[in-house]
Amino acid sequence: MNTLVLNEVQLKVVKEVAEAELRTPEQTLSLLLAEGVRFYFCDYCSPHGEVNEIQLSDLLDSDAKQQLITD
Repeated sequence: MNTLVLNEVQLKVVKEVAEAELRTPEQTLSLLLAEGVRFYFCDYCSPHGEVNEIQLSDLLDSDAKQQLITD
């Protein structure tokens, strides 16, 4: 699998939001991506291929649940 690297600004935003929400950065990123996919594709169809936004956002939500901070 390819690895993506967040740039400094993206990492700063994810860390700040995670800290404010008492979440891990990984969980925060999954939640932000899930919301972004749902929002972006709610009334848009890509001319370059099908995107199953429900399946993708469900996958990201599931990933976020696995990233919970445990005390």
